[in-house]
Amino acid sequence: MGTSRGYKMPTGGKWTPLKNEATDFVQGTGSNEITPADLLSDFIRAIGGLKGLMRGHGGSAPSAGGRQPAGDASTRGGGGPSAAVGTAQNLGGFLSRIGEVGLEETLRERGLDDAVGKSASAVSDTLLDEFAGPASTLDNAIARESLAEIRDEILTDAETFEDVEKKLDTAIDELGIFGILASFFGHYIFKMFCRNFYEEWVKRVGDAKAARSLGQIKEYIISSVRNKLTGREVATVDWKKDEGKQVTEGVLKETLDVFGVTE
Repeated sequence: MGTSRGYKMPTGGKWTPLKNEATDFVQGTGSNEITPADLLSDFIRAIGGLKGLMRGHGGSAPSAGGRQPAGDASTRGGGGPSAAVGTAQNLGGFLSRIGEVGLEETLRERGLDDAVGKSASAVSDTLLDEFAGPASTLDNAIARESLAEIRDEILTDAETFEDVEKKLDTAIDELGIFGILASFFGHYIFKMFCRNFYEEWVKRVGDAKAARSLGQIKEYIISSVRNKLTGREVATVDWKKDEGKQVTEGVLKETLDVFGVTE
């Protein structure tokens, strides 16, 4: 929850009723029962819906080709994707290429020869830096944390380079690239929610109850995305180009559709 420290939640507009709903939810008060679904859909609308998430709030991911750091002056304000979309686009391109040529060749193509043959932890740390870049803004930090969650889910118990390749292949087969990217966006939305409400909830109800309430939100997000988007096909595109960004934004749109937000 570290990205919430010192963050000031927006005020006015859709945020006012949302804050009231959030308080009723965590305290168990109010005349109407507030569900995780209600709270999440209203939260997504308050942050600007699809356009807000595509636009982001500062920072960007490294370019799909690899080495440009997040938040670099050449990408800020230059029409590049948000940190969330850029990171997901990088991940999609990487996974797609693994399916074509394998992990070793994919790493070499990206100039990551030093990671070939290394331990699972070394490979996963390299990929985190490659796709998400440094946590130079709040959005970059959340994108990086969300990618780390996906990495940990996929590479659970992996120890060797060979383990990493097997687990990535399994995830691609079972979840599909679409499903993995949708899960990433689900984690990103949850972490954005935490950034806005975690500290306030702790003040109101304490650590334990705040954690339980956030756990309900997270479980709703993860189960909804997996039930509806796992195994969906993704188009064959050049992920480094604008078409890769368009496909990634399409995944984001369908992820938001799961939560009843269509624009």
